[in-house]
Amino acid sequence: MNIINKPYFNGSAIKWLWPGSVSILLLWMPSSATAQVRDIPVEVFVGNRAIAHQMYLTKYTDSNSRFGYFGYLRIETPYLDRKKSIFLGQSLFFYDVFKGVSLAGGGYITSAGFMPQLAIAYGRNVGNLSLTVFASYEPVKPANSEIFALISYSPPLNKRGNWRLFTQLIGSYNFSYKKNLRYNFANQYLRLGLSYDDWQFGLATDLVQENNVGLLPTNSGLFLRRLL
Repeated sequence: MNIINKPYFNGSAIKWLWPGSVSILLLWMPSSATAQVRDIPVEVFVGNRAIAHQMYLTKYTDSNSRFGYFGYLRIETPYLDRKKSIFLGQSLFFYDVFKGVSLAGGGYITSAGFMPQLAIAYGRNVGNLSLTVFASYEPVKPANSEIFALISYSPPLNKRGNWRLFTQLIGSYNFSYKKNLRYNFANQYLRLGLSYDDWQFGLATDLVQENNVGLLPTNSGLFLRRLL
């Protein structure tokens, strides 16, 4: 998911404040006003370099359908220069060809415009471990591909199961065929903390690498997340 090698979003302060306000409202919204099945993580991350908001979801059209939707939203704003905020919104519509394997089409949008994607995805839940991986192809010139992974592990800490350890890795590797598969960018979002009912909180670190720069300044801090 490319949020790095695209031009920065140069919106007004209102455009920066609005997503943050929405994040806070979603976090503290009463449960009765949200979906009955709370499985959409909404996160606010306050780091040493920037504040970030992200959320993602996977939904089927109904309980028996093979058609579904995957969405991912991320907004990051540096403290020193709000005009350099980064925005990414991704949408993929998928069809389960057989258990755990899906074909998808869609794309993502940044301040630079829209990037189409074709993808094949694999997802599986084994006990307290959840895994989603997809490989996508971006049909542009020069053509790119991306490998995206979302891995969560959350074992219970008490008999009731409302307290859990929470660990998660969201990572992506975007590369160009023109550059002999050298990466355009890569990123890793690491989370380690606790989960209590529909809330998750703890330590967070975001790592980002760019092809021409290498490792960018790490953003580390605290995250607060709620399942809607």
